[in-house]
Amino acid sequence: MGFSKQVVYIGDFYQKAQALKKTWGRTDLYSTGHGVLDNYFFGGFGRPDGYEIVLMFGPTGVGKSTVALNFVAPAIRDGVKVGLLVLEDDMADVSNRFSEIFNESDYNKMNIANNVRCLPEDELTKSWNLNDLLEYIENWFAQGVDLILLDHLQFAFENAEAIKGENEYIAQRVFMQKLNQLMKRTKKTIILISHVNKAHGAKGMDKIVGSGSIAQAATKVIEISEDDMDDTIRLELRKSRFTKKPGFHYCMRMRNSKLEPLT
Repeated sequence: MGFSKQVVYIGDFYQKAQALKKTWGRTDLYSTGHGVLDNYFFGGFGRPDGYEIVLMFGPTGVGKSTVALNFVAPAIRDGVKVGLLVLEDDMADVSNRFSEIFNESDYNKMNIANNVRCLPEDELTKSWNLNDLLEYIENWFAQGVDLILLDHLQFAFENAEAIKGENEYIAQRVFMQKLNQLMKRTKKTIILISHVNKAHGAKGMDKIVGSGSIAQAATKVIEISEDDMDDTIRLELRKSRFTKKPGFHYCMRMRNSKLEPLT
């Protein structure tokens, strides 16, 4: 199917542009749960009238998955329908991490409210490809899920049949292009987790494993690394399409799976 022959002018987008201009510079649909961290991200993450692709990257063991769970926890507490596409960890372990992040009352409320959707345990034992994963994401959004966490990208790429027998970077680029189009169409928010490569001398977003299209498609890129202080991690906003990019990083303490401000 070729391109449409419909005639469209830049002026046709004027009203939409004016509406988006009112909220540019703020991504405050979802809170991180900490006012100072929200300020660092210019409100938090996600946009009321648009899409957001948040990419978190960092070395293995630094706590990327736990940080992401902390980020979605306030939305879960507020009753937002959240989807957890956790491809590698056991969901019972994820539940136990939430028990450390939430107080007892909120943890029990989460288990009763059923506003957190997960993959069936047997899904990852089946044959699947990257288009199946995109279909899952689209179906969840269509069924009322507003915020999805995909943890992690490398597991998705390495285990999907779509990559077998074809260029790995091409498959990743096509997936990210389709995901970008899906997010624009649905105006929803997704958080992606990525590992880093071990190439000597790689800096900033060049450390992200895989095709450069991963960082390119993201609207917000957050690097997570260890800090010199005990139990402390560094969060640095490497890219932000809809806000300014601060020229500094922010540190949080991580204790028992819970993010805490430094005192």
